[in-house]
Amino acid sequence: MQKYLLAFLVILVFGIAHGQQAGGKKRQSKGPYPSDWVIVEKGGLYGFISSTGKEIIKPQYTRIHPFDELQRGWAMVEKDGFVGFISTDGKEVIKPQYTKIYPFGEIQRGWALVEVNGKFGFISADGREIIKPIYSKVNPFGEFYKNLAMVEHDGLFGFISIEGREVLKPQYQKVHPFGEYQKDWALVEKDGLLGFINGEGKEILKPQYSKINNFGEYQKTWALVQRDNYLGFIDIYGKEIVKLQYTQIMPFDQVQKGWALVERDGLWGFISSDGKEVVKPRYEKISVNDSSAFNKMKP
Repeated sequence: MQKYLLAFLVILVFGIAHGQQAGGKKRQSKGPYPSDWVIVEKGGLYGFISSTGKEIIKPQYTRIHPFDELQRGWAMVEKDGFVGFISTDGKEVIKPQYTKIYPFGEIQRGWALVEVNGKFGFISADGREIIKPIYSKVNPFGEFYKNLAMVEHDGLFGFISIEGREVLKPQYQKVHPFGEYQKDWALVEKDGLLGFINGEGKEILKPQYSKINNFGEYQKTWALVQRDNYLGFIDIYGKEIVKLQYTQIMPFDQVQKGWALVERDGLWGFISSDGKEVVKPRYEKISVNDSSAFNKMKP
């Protein structure tokens, strides 16, 4: 009697399992697809019909990934070598147009990095293309400056914001860290020349100098700048306050308080701490050994 009962149970379990498989491969809610959807194939392409036989998504994709892998309620689909997304509403929320889509939130919350042939951009969690894939590299937001991400295009660097705007077009060969010279400023290089941008992505000082010293080395709010072997000064607002015309500039206050000895074309003179040329360079030599004698010479 027990043998017959055991055989009956085996047949019953096999019949239930076989019936589930034969029922159009209907999946449960815990599976990779909605519980009342049935995946179908036609000509090597996949789509979905409902449990009532209604076509929800026309067979058109070479592959359909499980829902909720990258975004809740979405499934990645592949078509003609590109990937996009469909939703549990049966809509194609993002047309297959990217060669790769990275997980949401990796670089910016609510955004996913997308790639097309080695170029990167972003899509949002509501299916919008926020930033077109035009950059060869996208750095994390906040790595160089808060709310900004450095981007690279054709070997040049610029910045995008967390609002999805290109706040600074890629145009510099190099962007130095913010704050090295001036708070919220970054030194930038373009065509071998140096300038400054600020944290809003604005160009404060157009790249035009071959060298820029630190602020405060000569005067608290000044930085020595150089171009074509000539020296001058800029201030903390990026304004050129002493024209680049001197081949040498000595430290202030060495000879006379508030004055700096300068050289131009082999001749010496003085500039003052307000940026004025108080003594035109016309002397072959100025003796600094006897400051009292110099005071008598003062115009």
